Amino acid sequence: MITDGEQRRSSFVSFVGDKIPGFKVMHITKLNPRAMDILKTNKVQLTYARAVVSEPLRDSVIAADEFAKARKYSRRPFKVTLPAPYLVMWESWHSIHSRDAYPTPEEFGHAYAKLLRKEVARLKEAGVSFIQLDEPMLGDLTEAGDKPDRYRSVFKELYGQKYRGFREELKLAVELLNEVTVGVTGVRIGVHMDRWPNKDSPYFNVGYERFLPELLETKTKQFVLEYTTAGTGDPTKLIDEFPSDLEIGLGVISVQNYEVETPEEVVSRVERITGHIEPERIWLNPDCGFAPGMFRTFPREVAFAKLKSMTAAAEVLRKKYA
Repeated sequence: MITDGEQRRSSFVSFVGDKIPGFKVMHITKLNPRAMDILKTNKVQLTYARAVVSEPLRDSVIAADEFAKARKYSRRPFKVTLPAPYLVMWESWHSIHSRDAYPTPEEFGHAYAKLLRKEVARLKEAGVSFIQLDEPMLGDLTEAGDKPDRYRSVFKELYGQKYRGFREELKLAVELLNEVTVGVTGVRIGVHMDRWPNKDSPYFNVGYERFLPELLETKTKQFVLEYTTAGTGDPTKLIDEFPSDLEIGLGVISVQNYEVETPEEVVSRVERITGHIEPERIWLNPDCGFAPGMFRTFPREVAFAKLKSMTAAAEVLRKKYA
């Protein structure tokens, strides 16, 4: 399964401001003059161009045009990634700039989810095999408890949003995801949750199992999860609770360093879970994306070498577990 790698996007999230009428792109200091100090204090990196909703959203193509351009290079099955509604709600609703269009972040989140569902239908019709909804804000919730995690603390200061409490945030994230996916057939849907463990968090080395049982209410075929970084926890604690038809996209390649894993190392990472879930329900993935961004330039040759190791490991595993 391949993807065009988001190379045509101006950023991971804020590119929706280039695509969907209703957003305006603003420098982060326009949201709060102290923005740079806030990021530094909380040890958080955010791109400086922020897509902020300022008018009612109007339907528009988000990624179907990217797929059409990438399709000419290969006839193999394609994956297309989309910023998910809970993420965009937190990243784009501002208490001053957005409230005339959407009085609450929840109203905006549901409006964006409805547009995203239309884009899912367009991508399915175009022939996309796998649609991945990216939810790093959900992944970051693993660090939250009675108090918000560092990212929500930052967004509170930058955007004026309020933390609802751990279970309420989880409930809202699942609700918004299901508004996009429920009843969708004929295309594989996956939900990707980033993980950048914070050693200062009391939940360091605790994994996505914190989201049980609510997470399993998400109407998705696959969870795409990061597990190569120290502090991400034990994947079997979550997988052991999976229903029989749910797949895992297992993160087996690090995107945080330039050291190329050997196929043997990748096989070892996969075999942590092979006794807990049928091999045909395991997909191999890099933890996250290799696309260059504001804070890094990932060498193309390193990314290519890492993907070659992952592919070689998959071939070994297919033969072993055939």
